[in-house]
Amino acid sequence: MKRVESYYDETSSKYDGTFDILYYKIYDAITWKYLEPYVPSRSDSLILDAGGGTGRWSIRMAKKGCRVILLDSSEGMLKIAREKIERENLHNQIIIEKGDITKLNYPNETFGMILCEHAIFLLEKPDAAIKEFARVLKKGTPLVISAQNRYVHSLVHLPNVELPSVEKLDEAISILSREKYDSMTKDGKVKIYTWTPDEFRTLLEANGFTIKRIVGKAVTMPLRITNELYSKKECSKDLFNRILQLELSLCDKPDALALAGHLQAIAFKS
Repeated sequence: MKRVESYYDETSSKYDGTFDILYYKIYDAITWKYLEPYVPSRSDSLILDAGGGTGRWSIRMAKKGCRVILLDSSEGMLKIAREKIERENLHNQIIIEKGDITKLNYPNETFGMILCEHAIFLLEKPDAAIKEFARVLKKGTPLVISAQNRYVHSLVHLPNVELPSVEKLDEAISILSREKYDSMTKDGKVKIYTWTPDEFRTLLEANGFTIKRIVGKAVTMPLRITNELYSKKECSKDLFNRILQLELSLCDKPDALALAGHLQAIAFKS
């Protein structure tokens, strides 16, 4: 995990800018729609934002009135989080801690909710983290967690051309079969791990969770809407709303789950 920490330390100052494009604006709107109903508003409620980075979601959740522990392994990311939390005057509601989500230093049944958004894709074997989430969650309380869908991650490696190269086809096949992993870095040292919808469901159920629902995020992008469009930082409100409407309508269709780039589960400790 040292490579992961180093990567995020080096990119922390630019990290939040990643989410300024259309793709992530749509992604964030979907994430919040299915996260917000589970965020408690009481000041005595404690949430763990596991792998919370620069506090993007900790700040949103704390503004509803609850207390949040923001846990991340990157000091660079936490430095940015501290600055944002001070600006928002939320330092009394958000506690920042450096740590490993696979080895939590909290007593059993500490939290009334856990969010793990955009984090377990860094873990080749995430069972340790899921087991820890089950341990520190209060019984009957929710875990909201996302994962990358291997089906879509293999297909995005196929270029939108009439005849893809043999190399690109082989790359897609390798990712689909887990012989190869996608990468966040050019040297391939920081890998992106993916799961099929069934594997994601099994991962949670095998580690003590009952799944309420899994929704798919980013179905139209990048498989149907081009990179040129979803990478734009500015777009009309009408275009944004129509894409979001289409995405949300697909979220409500369980049989469309395999088409989504990301999977977001709402699961409860059994």
